Amino acid sequence: MIKKVKPTDDEIVRLIRSQSKDGVEELFDAYATFLLLVIIRIVPQKDKAEIVLERTFQKIWNSIDQYPLHHQSFLAWMRVLARDLANEAALNKNSITTAEND
Repeated sequence: MIKKVKPTDDEIVRLIRSQSKDGVEELFDAYATFLLLVIIRIVPQKDKAEIVLERTFQKIWNSIDQYPLHHQSFLAWMRVLARDLANEAALNKNSITTAEND
């Protein structure tokens, strides 16, 4: 059995900055569970938390150039994005249902 080598955070960042689909796949495989747990603590409904998770990945993709490479861990940066989006969704519950209907 061949075991897949997990890329480093720097490699994932590089892939996303180059807008590679592989970067999104690696990001999801490496961090979806962790980020969903961060979100669910704030938005306990799983279906709504999954929408926030999707928004988090979109935000990471769109904001990757703002990530301060080597000044903050990639995980910490993503956690802040996820937490902020979850807090925003919890405060504005209509924003979650609106996104589903778009």
